[in-house]
Amino acid sequence: MKRLISWLVMMVLLFTAGIASAHGLHAGHTEKKLSVLVNGVDIQSDLNHIHQSKVYVDMEEFADLFGKTFELSKNKKVVTFNGKKLNDIRFVNGEPTVWIDKLGTAVGAQNISWDEKNGEAYMLVLPEGTIQLDPHVVPAMGEHWANPKEMPNGPIYGVHNGTLVFIEYMIAQDDFVNGKSHTNLGGMKGLPSPSVVQTDIEFQPHGHLGFDIAHFDIHAYFISDEEQHKIGTTFVELKNGKGEKIGFAAFGQMGDQIMLKVSASGLTPGKHGFHIHQNAITNNDFTTAGGHFNPSDKKHGHDNPEGAHLGDLPNLTADENGEIEQTIFLSGVSLEKGKSNSILGKSLIIHAAEDDGETDPSGNSGDRVAGGNIPE
Repeated sequence: MKRLISWLVMMVLLFTAGIASAHGLHAGHTEKKLSVLVNGVDIQSDLNHIHQSKVYVDMEEFADLFGKTFELSKNKKVVTFNGKKLNDIRFVNGEPTVWIDKLGTAVGAQNISWDEKNGEAYMLVLPEGTIQLDPHVVPAMGEHWANPKEMPNGPIYGVHNGTLVFIEYMIAQDDFVNGKSHTNLGGMKGLPSPSVVQTDIEFQPHGHLGFDIAHFDIHAYFISDEEQHKIGTTFVELKNGKGEKIGFAAFGQMGDQIMLKVSASGLTPGKHGFHIHQNAITNNDFTTAGGHFNPSDKKHGHDNPEGAHLGDLPNLTADENGEIEQTIFLSGVSLEKGKSNSILGKSLIIHAAEDDGETDPSGNSGDRVAGGNIPE
């Protein structure tokens, strides 16, 4: 009899535990809180959690993010949302949470990713009909996605590692000249959209692949300028003589040329010599960078008849606030490891004064005031 009673008690406990696992969180269960983002917009809820390696999301907050409602079946086993029936449900404090994969299917998500280090789940949801135009990562941009029916004006969506980076429109120069308006263009209508951090308007005088006439590219970025320039580039952190970060430089392959973006502050206003040096900087001692990168054994300076070093770059110009925002296009150097003209493993140096473009070996550009190592 005692064995029978013990067996019955055990079965009741197992049955009860099964119900708890399917329909609620209890103190005896180890659950992990996490951050859930949809297109970069955070679903802030204590109900979001991980259970058996699956991410569960607060159903009500998720629906609110899309401006929609949901229905819970009478038996509390099915949620109807956006015309789809979702059945992987867990209850927390009496409120339904749903497996993120099921929610992604209901809204047509293009991607769901998991950042274990930061405890962050990210869902990418772009408008219906959006496809990946090119799988290649464009430096400082990412992959390009769009609805072909909305080209060439766009919108184009920039995506990197499954996250939304920017939204872009392309407007022909003649449209501006002729006063043509573009109204009610597509975009993130009805979908969560993060705040715009910065906007770039760039003129393309010769156009580019996909829109080969003179036009303006208008990018609204959802990330910072520095975050943007870490995408698909060789990224360099710039520091002053005290070891303090003053900005960055980013090299990106653009066809046969290399685009170099420099962003820095804390410099004296005016022009500054700027070069690629032969060695990496050690212990923030700029003298360890050695001389200019010069594999062809030339003289210094673009104005020198015997020049120039491959490491000779145009002067940087700091504004009245000591800030630099400059883009340089380079030819002759490479970002491929092992090549004689590769700049990987070298360094960048900013000088105190202007480079005169001809005096060997460094154009009378003065002291080395800032620099950074180019990764190998």
